[in-house]
Parts: sequence; structure tokens; C-alpha cells
Amino acid sequence: MKIKIFLHYPDDTPAGYVIFDGKTSKVYDENGNFLFETEGIFPPKPRKVNYDWIEKVLNEGLEDCRKRFILYVGSRYLINIKGLSEDEAVKKLEEFYYKKGGGKVYESWLKSVVRGVKSKGLKPWTLKRIEEKDKEMYSYISKVLNK
Repeated sequence: MKIKIFLHYPDDTPAGYVIFDGKTSKVYDENGNFLFETEGIFPPKPRKVNYDWIEKVLNEGLEDCRKRFILYVGSRYLINIKGLSEDEAVKKLEEFYYKKGGGKVYESWLKSVVRGVKSKGLKPWTLKRIEEKDKEMYSYISKVLNK
């Protein structure tokens, strides 16, 4: 059984079509010219991102790298994924910061981070990106996740 899937550009103009035969997809442009063939259905279904690990880290706390976690993960998750208000996010991030370890975090810094993340619509770093970019933070997160 063959399925024909019509493709559209973001402005909703026709972009061509796909013929899926159950194993492979043949992609054609809007004029019917063959473009390429790929295994599986095209376009692929968007993957759901699992953010459970972020919740666990926010609930457990980190011994170190807390400000970097707030900057690259926590603030982005609370504002742009969970949709919390700026005040709620700042409160949760403050609670997270003081769960473990010492030091001080300024509310003004948290508010600034949250506003910036919200205005730019930034998404949280993935564990893979953290592992590549910040091995120290990754090791602290791994300790929490492997409990």
C-alpha cells in the first residue's frame, strides 16, 4: 500500500510530495521531479524530548556547577518548557541553588537570567551537549541521576 503525503513550506505553499511504500519514502518537488529516497517515513515524526532528568536535578540539587546549570538548563526549562512565570522560576531556582553547597546567588542575577532566557526563547541544553561542552557539570549531574 502506497501513501502520498503532501509537503508544505512554512508559509503553507506547496513544497512537493512523498510516496511512502511502507519501507522507503520517495520525495518529489512541487513539479513532480524526483529529489531523493530515504528509509522510513519522510518527514520523520518529531521526537519527544524527555526532560525528566532536569526535574530530578532541580529536586535533588547539585553540589557544584549550580550557576551554570541554572544558566544553561534550569532557567530555560522552567520558563520555556514548563511555562512558569518569571517570579515562580526565580523562586524555584533559588530553592535549587541552596539545596546543596554553599555560596550565594543574587536574586537580581536570577531575574536577569530568566528575563534573557524568556526573551530569546532558549531551550535547555541536552545531556549530550552538557557532556560535550562542560564535562565537570556533566559529572555532577551524572552523580544525581545515578542515585
